[in-house]
Amino acid sequence: MLGQTLISIGGIALVVLLARWLGAQRPAAGLDAKAAADLAEFTLAGFVSEDVAVGADGGALVSGQGGRFALIKPHGSHWAVRGLAAPVRVTVESADLIVESGDPMFGAVRLRIGAEAVETLAARLRAQAG
Repeated sequence: MLGQTLISIGGIALVVLLARWLGAQRPAAGLDAKAAADLAEFTLAGFVSEDVAVGADGGALVSGQGGRFALIKPHGSHWAVRGLAAPVRVTVESADLIVESGDPMFGAVRLRIGAEAVETLAARLRAQAG
C-alpha cells in the first residue's frame, strides 16, 4: 500500500515537472495600451476603444464608445476579457484602482496605475454611473 502511494506521488511530481519544463502556465505576455485596445475590440462585439488604463502589475481597463468598458486581466498564459456596463463599481486604495467585474468567476481586478491617474479615472467612472 505504501509502495502504491509513493509511485502515485512520484507520477504526479513527474507530470508537474514535465508541464513546467514544456512551459505550461507561462505568464501572459506584457500588455500595452495598443494591445489592450485591440484585445477589447477583438473580443467584444461592436466595441470601439477610446482610452486605456494599463496597470503596472498586469491587467487593463479600456473605455469605449457609448459608455462601455472592457476589463482585462491575465489568466494563465492568456488574457481574459469581460465587458462592463455602467455603473462600474470602483474602489481606490493608494495608487490602485480596484474594478469590480460583477462576474463572480472573473472577480475584481486591481490596477496599479498611480495615485493621480487613479483619482482621475475613478471620478470619471463615477460620473458616468450617474
